[in-house]
Amino acid sequence: MQEPAKQTRQVQKMVAWDQEHVLHGVIPMGMNAGFLIDHADGITLHTSDGRSFMDGSSQLMCVGLGYREEYKREVAEAVAAEINKLPYCTNFWGFSTESVIKAAQGIAELVPPGLTRYFFTPGGGESVEIALILSRTFWKKVGTQKHKVISLFNSYHGDYWGCASSTHVGGSAFSNPLAPMVPGFFSVPDYYCYRCPLNQKYPQCGIACARLIEQFILAEGPETIAALICEVQHGTAGCIPSPPEWLPIVRDICTRYNVHLICDEVMTGFGRTSENGNAFACQISGVTPDFLTMAKGITSAYMPLGAIAMREYILEQGLRGCFFSGPTYTGHPAACAAAVKVMEIYKRDKIFEHAAEMGKYLEKQLRAATAEFPEVVDIAGYGMLKGMEVVKNPETKEPFPFPAMVALQEAALAKGLYIRLSGGAPRYMVCPPLVSTKEEIDQMMVILADAIRSPEWRRVS
Repeated sequence: MQEPAKQTRQVQKMVAWDQEHVLHGVIPMGMNAGFLIDHADGITLHTSDGRSFMDGSSQLMCVGLGYREEYKREVAEAVAAEINKLPYCTNFWGFSTESVIKAAQGIAELVPPGLTRYFFTPGGGESVEIALILSRTFWKKVGTQKHKVISLFNSYHGDYWGCASSTHVGGSAFSNPLAPMVPGFFSVPDYYCYRCPLNQKYPQCGIACARLIEQFILAEGPETIAALICEVQHGTAGCIPSPPEWLPIVRDICTRYNVHLICDEVMTGFGRTSENGNAFACQISGVTPDFLTMAKGITSAYMPLGAIAMREYILEQGLRGCFFSGPTYTGHPAACAAAVKVMEIYKRDKIFEHAAEMGKYLEKQLRAATAEFPEVVDIAGYGMLKGMEVVKNPETKEPFPFPAMVALQEAALAKGLYIRLSGGAPRYMVCPPLVSTKEEIDQMMVILADAIRSPEWRRVS
């Protein structure tokens, strides 16, 4: 990363105004980065003070297509054409548009079989929130008392009150400020094998964490359990994958006790966890959930959009004829037009197949680049959703102080690479855009190793 150049007076004023008035996520209120992100190309972001850094985390694991000029142009043209044709149209009262229908048809080609009903949202948190609402509504409509929602340790499902009630990453750091939370939510041990909450070892454990869910359901009473919501691979907690056996066991338990299985694939969807060209992580083990939530990659984050896919029986047995409104921007024509074009690109350019190949290469190169550092442990993750744990003491698994972890992230950024620090465990997400090449991955690994090698961040306390 180049040394910062002097910003123009106008940009300096904008940065100062931003710090005074605009609140930013995941940084203390009243602070900002001190520069503006000015433009992007390839897989690189450029700042207003003349620096650049490779996007090693697809920002929030959402920019699957990166910033390649041809893709930006294609999507921009599709969005502009839709805005010129129809700037906005509500989905209320049965209104629909061509872009909504084509986006739903694109989703239908990608999701597991059996998911035949679709609902659009403005983003990932809304997708999860509405899936929870629909699940509880379904069970009320069919005359049961099912209302409780199970989620996992280390889960992240969004910042709204319902999805935050099912979020438990970082010691419930996202939910504690909002307490008391929505009643009827509780969490169970997850599949964090490196730090197993049951103190067992995979695979000798027999996937005990999955089987334990049955005991929680029996203890609470199956007649009270509406849904289990899970990430097939934790994202915000540090890209922690579930063992391939985990989801089929959970699917079987949910089916046995008549509990909705909600797979939150906001981060893992649209090729991010591609192992063999699959669009969604649940397809790795051949599981179809009752609800599948999605966002991020649906438009490569070029426009805000989310969606829910659900099984036919959800409508036919419980929700048909039920009034439900949704957000104002449900099925926004321009956002859906972006999704149509992005899904077309994914298919046309075989992006998911490329991501599967690059995911394997990324893991190989990540292991090679960090082999000299005993602090780097537990490199794992499906597809292009890799995480690596960095610990102070590999024998005891003692983590570095949080300020040191932040300092390593900043050291990498200063050298020209953005990697994202976990919101919970002492892990970093290494998740470049799906279109990354071997040469770009190699370049990122050189920068990453150089950052880890620097001694300064270890001394921060």
